[in-house]
Amino acid sequence: MVVWYSTMDSKVTKVTERGWEGIEVEGYRAGTPVGTDGYTGVERHTLIGGRKNDRNELGPSMELRYFELQPGAVSRLEKHEHEHYVIVRRGHGYAVVEETVTEIEPNDVIYVGPLQLHQFVNRGNEPFGFYCFVDACRDFSQPPTEADLTRLAASPAGPIIKPFAVPPPVAQRDASRAR
Repeated sequence: MVVWYSTMDSKVTKVTERGWEGIEVEGYRAGTPVGTDGYTGVERHTLIGGRKNDRNELGPSMELRYFELQPGAVSRLEKHEHEHYVIVRRGHGYAVVEETVTEIEPNDVIYVGPLQLHQFVNRGNEPFGFYCFVDACRDFSQPPTEADLTRLAASPAGPIIKPFAVPPPVAQRDASRAR
């Protein structure tokens, strides 16, 4: 992970054949090594910043991540209060935003608004990669409700989504086990 000491630091991170200089490749969930338990076929590269608990913490106010989904892999089906922006770098995929399914390819830009249920799906035979911009200080994702799943199943998104392909974040799993 890149460490930023103030909001005034600037840095150029050079791309390499396998990622970016000095950027650790992780599993879908930050801190999960690729190929370990819980690996879902999704790689995550945190290029700038990182999650913050408080807006006053030093460092960038935004976080830039790059996700790469192997053939057949998907991002988590989720919603959250923060908006985010996605730019496709390579491959071909589907953007599922609520009941709408859109085929996406390199250089397409996707806006996901607050509390919009969404998932990205690799629809090709090669890796599908995209950049994702989010606020560094943000809420955690929320899983779909039973009503959400029923609504999506009856929509054009039904045959595309994979609701349980990626486990919920650790904090959510721990909270559900405590109930």
